[in-house]
Amino acid sequence: MNKFVVFCRSSALMLCLFCSSGIAGQEAKIIEYGIYNDARELIKQTKIVPAGEVVQFGFCFEVFVNFFDDNKYMLTQTLAHPEIADDGGWPNIGYNVPRKFKVVNGTAFGCVGYNARAEKEAPAGEWTFSLSDGNDELVQFTFILK
Repeated sequence: MNKFVVFCRSSALMLCLFCSSGIAGQEAKIIEYGIYNDARELIKQTKIVPAGEVVQFGFCFEVFVNFFDDNKYMLTQTLAHPEIADDGGWPNIGYNVPRKFKVVNGTAFGCVGYNARAEKEAPAGEWTFSLSDGNDELVQFTFILK
């Protein structure tokens, strides 16, 4: 009987840990990634992007968000990148912004990316995009600019 009680307590603890983890059961898939043209068409699938050039890069994804109201769902998009000085000289190392994404049958989908409009806007280094739902990081993708 004592072993049975220990088993039940252990099982209950594991179930609680699984249920409390917001990302448990959430499936994310990268649909495409790389360099895009002005029409937002993928022209090269790559994680390595030329630094110091006018370039558009990013990725498209789908992720289960457990929202079945076939509408739009708010996720937080984050980009962390090497320091870029704006026209006023202020340093910029990324951003964090809420965005709505289309949802169908509980799955959100969309594309995120960066458009370097000038050579100075694409310094070498790691550029990491992520999407989160509250504290749960759902998707993360890193490009290397060199």
